[in-house]
Amino acid sequence: MTNYRWLLMDADNTLFDFDAAEDYALSRTLVSHEVTPSPELKARYRIINSALWAAYDQGKISQEAIGPRRFQQFFEETGLAGDPGEWSQSFLRSLAGCPTLLPGAEALCRKLSNRYILSLTTNGISQVQRQRLKDSPLAPYFGDRVFISGEMGCRKPEKAYFETVLEALGAKMQRSKVLVIGDSLSSDIRGAFNARLDSVWLRRPGAKAGAMKPTYEVDSLAQLSHLLGTDRLVHI
Repeated sequence: MTNYRWLLMDADNTLFDFDAAEDYALSRTLVSHEVTPSPELKARYRIINSALWAAYDQGKISQEAIGPRRFQQFFEETGLAGDPGEWSQSFLRSLAGCPTLLPGAEALCRKLSNRYILSLTTNGISQVQRQRLKDSPLAPYFGDRVFISGEMGCRKPEKAYFETVLEALGAKMQRSKVLVIGDSLSSDIRGAFNARLDSVWLRRPGAKAGAMKPTYEVDSLAQLSHLLGTDRLVHI
């Protein structure tokens, strides 16, 4: 196995429990607008939101447009009414206030920080990611090595995003020592491929493999911790 020095770690659904935070924020937003947060409404929102973020990964929509667009579409498909921009801001405030971590994320970062230089690499919205990181116990492990696409003018999976990160870390000439870790084949793993970096796919339950192949694959943070800690990663 390559002797890595830098780990570029995704945030949502890699370290932070985004699904839990999204459910919390959506429920609060619906209740604050006197709408019962039914499973059907939540499911409809998630379908809309996932499609828009997939379009963002493909460069078809700006991050700024996602918030109002998802609620406008949500209104159209559910018959609800409201100001999409106001609903979006309400949702984002609640989302920023929910720094829930995946089980084992703090222990993982504490362990890995003794052996590697950790960086947080995310396409998430700046105001949300900054606040959640600040309110979580993970902030000390990343310091100022936090790279948010909305602040950079480029995004995962673009090569420019990773080149900017490598430049900031002083790692451009040591690509073989950089490892990208994330749950998304379309942004994390494809981005690593575009930048000629090794990658680990954190495969979530039910996730399907695709044409984009990671260097390594794990099924949980516990497995990732064990494998990185014992140098037993196996090429797939």
